[in-house]
Amino acid sequence: MKEINKEELFYKIQSVSFAMEDVRLYLDTHPDDIAACEYYDAYKKIRTKSVNQYNRFFDPLDAYNIKREEYWSWCTKPWPWEGED
Repeated sequence: MKEINKEELFYKIQSVSFAMEDVRLYLDTHPDDIAACEYYDAYKKIRTKSVNQYNRFFDPLDAYNIKREEYWSWCTKPWPWEGED
């Protein structure tokens, strides 16, 4: 099994999020495009899986993914764009 790389996973989430945003804008003007809807749904599944992996193996990706039993860890480590110590 391949080891999960934090930077690669974060880049994947960014890329998939960009693709989703792009197709979402397209769907605003082409709401009946079934292929675009299926594309969006496929990338949504990939993003959800990737975000869940990131949250499980690293830190919460955003404040909405903090588990209740954890202390408020959201702001105790470097932000993703700050890099590691």
